[in-house]
Amino acid sequence: MATIPKFRYAPDDTRTKEQKHGQRETVRKQIVPWVRELKADARAAALKALTELRKRRDGAGVTAFEVDNDEFPVAPYRLLADDVHADGVATYLRAEYAPQVVPVPDLAGVRVLQDIGAGPQRLQSSGAVARTVADRRAVPSYVALLGAVRKAVGGPEPVPPPNGDFKDALRKVTPGPTASVAIIDNGVSAEVREDGWLAGLARSDNLDLLNVVPLDEYLDLGAGHGTFTAGIVQQVAPNARIDVRRALDTEGVGDEVEIGREIILAAEAGAEIINLSLGLVTADNKPPIALERAIRTAVAIARKREVHLLLVCAAGNYGDDRPCWPAAFSQDNDLKSHVVSVAALRRDYDDPTQVVGAEWSSYGDQVTISTFGQGVASTYVVGTESPKADPLNADTFGPNSWAIWSGTSFAAPQVTGAIVRLMQEQGFETAREALEELKKSGAEVIDGYGISIEVLPV
Repeated sequence: MATIPKFRYAPDDTRTKEQKHGQRETVRKQIVPWVRELKADARAAALKALTELRKRRDGAGVTAFEVDNDEFPVAPYRLLADDVHADGVATYLRAEYAPQVVPVPDLAGVRVLQDIGAGPQRLQSSGAVARTVADRRAVPSYVALLGAVRKAVGGPEPVPPPNGDFKDALRKVTPGPTASVAIIDNGVSAEVREDGWLAGLARSDNLDLLNVVPLDEYLDLGAGHGTFTAGIVQQVAPNARIDVRRALDTEGVGDEVEIGREIILAAEAGAEIINLSLGLVTADNKPPIALERAIRTAVAIARKREVHLLLVCAAGNYGDDRPCWPAAFSQDNDLKSHVVSVAALRRDYDDPTQVVGAEWSSYGDQVTISTFGQGVASTYVVGTESPKADPLNADTFGPNSWAIWSGTSFAAPQVTGAIVRLMQEQGFETAREALEELKKSGAEVIDGYGISIEVLPV
């Protein structure tokens, strides 16, 4: 246990003592059984959750992901290969299958081997087929998942809004130019909130549709994730220029190819910081090739504009030290100055003045920085939770809702917001310079969790 420094521009905690205690207890009751399940048999827990999620998608007529090697979600009917290997791999596979070599718009250097045939000899078991190709010349296209699998059962819980509205928060920020932030997630709610938060972020191409898988009266399992993430950035840096981009669906499922494309497009659109509250692990712990190529391309695009692009990534909710991508690119020699891996902390249950590493958070040498990720409050969406998400007490959220939720997904945007706020208040020209200042403000007190700092109150 330890105490950690507080970010100098952190919002005030306006909750009463009773509200703090009540919210922390609500979250503790969600987290403790989740951690118990992870510690008992994380692999079995993951497989059970993935199987249930896939059933939901199959019943909705939505293309399902495949669960490869019991734990690793990958796209069916699709392999990836470098340009130099794609044609050779396709020729080799055509002895049994019928893959077509397809270029990926905006993502040079990677080809998709897409199965568009029919019959029993299809590439549905894409992970198994990839392993038949020597020297890793073909790999599955990995799928990222948000809260549907790797966050505690119970999901977001309603809480009162903070005192004051968005205009009150904005008045506390030094006026002037601010940084451009791209949030690549599952979109943002179309709701026009009366409290002013998230105003102007929704577009026709970035909406979180909330209820698609399956189409029923309930919110989908990942609904509101991007809305929640954007609200966190705004709480810390109210005047950040935010561009929400949708690369995952409302269940929080997204192929690495689509995520990679949005990373490149965000860099082309002028992003200085890209927030990635998502992640995936691979069967061989090696980097997913589409994500890697995309990040290298995005960094090069930004460099041509004389911008030092920073990607702030959730470290993962796996409770171990396996590399979770893209956060683990913080260990890559060429990318470590561009990729920030953010782990999650929590308050000690017996003494809330003390801080510990969240047991469910990924940790290890790849972690750059950590902040509270358990019981974070932010903006949420309108709708009623599915009993699958919260079997004990499915909540209904009305207009202008706020909620508390947990995950490294919600630690990362606090760091994003803090970087933007430092650029605004102290005039740092690059996000990297502001990150280094933020790290100086923190302390390295918990092994495996990097530099720790308190940003939002929990």
